[in-house]
Amino acid sequence: MIDLTEKTLSIKRVFEGRALTIDVAEIELPNGRRSTREIVRHRGAAVILGERPDGKFVLIYQYRRAVEQTLLEMVAGCIDEGESAEACARREMEEESGYRVDSLQKFAEIVPCPGYSEERLHLFHARLAQEPSARRLDFDENLVTVVLTASEIEAAIDSGGMIDAKSIAAWLLWQRQGA
Repeated sequence: MIDLTEKTLSIKRVFEGRALTIDVAEIELPNGRRSTREIVRHRGAAVILGERPDGKFVLIYQYRRAVEQTLLEMVAGCIDEGESAEACARREMEEESGYRVDSLQKFAEIVPCPGYSEERLHLFHARLAQEPSARRLDFDENLVTVVLTASEIEAAIDSGGMIDAKSIAAWLLWQRQGA
């Protein structure tokens, strides 16, 4: 394999927020040229394809300010400091949907935007209880839980009704594994 590693010369933190930070790195390319890289630092997240015993899947509708649109998505959430991806998946599914996770299987890990972000998404399939309990949304979450069949998810992807990349990637990777 060809070594394309870039050497870091310096890093300057230019933004630090609640969910992410942004660094500007001065780098040297393998050929000796110098450039900069803007890097979004994110602690990662769990994405959960929740399936009830009846074979239906639990997803959410959530308004996303960055794209100014309500999106159909799989349940997902940021990993808290010191928390495992699996613990995050269990917590987020129960908080956002109210469904208890009976079993959990990690089936993939993806990097959604490696051109500018270090974020890693841990993809899980969860076997859920048939009925939900009360949700425990974060103070700033506004979402609606929805239960869909596999064919309804496929139709949403095909029609453009689901455009969230993490959810599409998770669904397609899950299907490829012979789900």
